[in-house]
Amino acid sequence: MHRRSFITAALIGFAALAGCAPSWRVVTQASPDPFVGQRYFALMPIDYAGLQIIDESEDRYLARKDGDDYQRHMADKESVNEEFTKALIEGAKDEGIEVAETTGTSSAQFVIRPYIGYMNPGFYAVVSSAPSQIRLTLRLTTPDGKVLDEVQFSSRTASPIPNTTLSTADADKLSIGGRWREDARVIGAQAARYLASRVDP
Repeated sequence: MHRRSFITAALIGFAALAGCAPSWRVVTQASPDPFVGQRYFALMPIDYAGLQIIDESEDRYLARKDGDDYQRHMADKESVNEEFTKALIEGAKDEGIEVAETTGTSSAQFVIRPYIGYMNPGFYAVVSSAPSQIRLTLRLTTPDGKVLDEVQFSSRTASPIPNTTLSTADADKLSIGGRWREDARVIGAQAARYLASRVDP
């Protein structure tokens, strides 16, 4: 390896270890960048079509649940949408970008379409636990649905350490919904940073 290539590789590796590397994976990206200088985007609700829970379809996952668990799961999905939306809107606002919720037609030139295809609830027990996970695909499109950018995000949230004094936020992570809400907030903030990177390259 040439010395210059080695130095470049070392710097990239150091940036990743330091947490400076992008926290997303680009699937496709329009070029030239059509979002430069854009300050207004419409945001659709999260699409859960074809959702997988761990290694099975959502329908099969829910078939083993009672009525209360079913309602709780549906409420958790709603809260994931709410937390993701709030984090994305607030993060974008900090960058001087307005993101407005919509469920249909919008005057915005570009539309943000989030899709969640995989969720893992994780689990919490006094003696052991496993983190949750959400994988979200974000598409930036024209109003008629033409995909310009497609980016993938992921977040995992561990349950708090047993037998410790918990803050309100940590106590929420003892539940499935609480862990997913934290994942949604993390991904929303990541999505805002991605959007800013396209508006102000």
